[in-house]
Amino acid sequence: MKAAILTLLFLVIGVCQAEPLRIGLESQDYLPYYRAIPGQPAEGYAIALLQRFAISQGLALELEPLPINRLHRNLQTTDRLMLVFPDNPEWSRQLKGDARLHYSRPVIRIVDGTLVLREHLGRGIDSVRRLGTVRGFTPEAWQERLGEGQVQLVEAGDIGGLVRMLLRLRIDAIYANPEVLHHYLETSTNLGSDRLLLDPQLPLERTAFHASSLKYPELLEAFDRFLVEQSEELAQLRRQHGLACGPSDLVEERPACEQTSEAP
Repeated sequence: MKAAILTLLFLVIGVCQAEPLRIGLESQDYLPYYRAIPGQPAEGYAIALLQRFAISQGLALELEPLPINRLHRNLQTTDRLMLVFPDNPEWSRQLKGDARLHYSRPVIRIVDGTLVLREHLGRGIDSVRRLGTVRGFTPEAWQERLGEGQVQLVEAGDIGGLVRMLLRLRIDAIYANPEVLHHYLETSTNLGSDRLLLDPQLPLERTAFHASSLKYPELLEAFDRFLVEQSEELAQLRRQHGLACGPSDLVEERPACEQTSEAP
């Protein structure tokens, strides 16, 4: 009996002293997926997803938004961060160096594509001579034409700057995630979300957000189980955050677009 009580006591102490789930986030505004700005509450679909995962593990969640350089440096040189999100095996290879990172299954599937003014839809690839993108974002789908000098890359600090340049015809197209761009149009302008449209004839790329870790592969295994077991609930969560039926949602294993709204 005494041994059983001691065992229970140790378990209780272990739970009470459990480390919080510390996740490093790339500091940026990428709504509706996520917004993580130092000094401001984090929000968006991915934040809600990470909160649900932490609760499922009985852990408190601590989010640390950091510039991408510091994010990977802190992951490799300190023990503070347990996971980094978003990440991808193909991203930031120079920053990662020889670090042997572990990756989760895809958390969110993403389509990055080329958006043009509504009246320029269907003009073809040769009409794009100046391509805009957010600074630090690599337009993978355009690398061949950029390398050959057929297209000039123009960078801006944020989506708003790109939209203003496109409206003034200083660039011919924007390479971005269509859900992010349309969210900006709906919430920060009076232009309407259909003022800029994804042109299916122009280059696009399908990729995914993963979580990564250097020292906690077992945590990623638990995360993978959570993503599979909660797939239906996460599809509904995408609906709540306005991600249903967009180009990115339609490449998910379980598109939110296929889910019916809950009965009243």
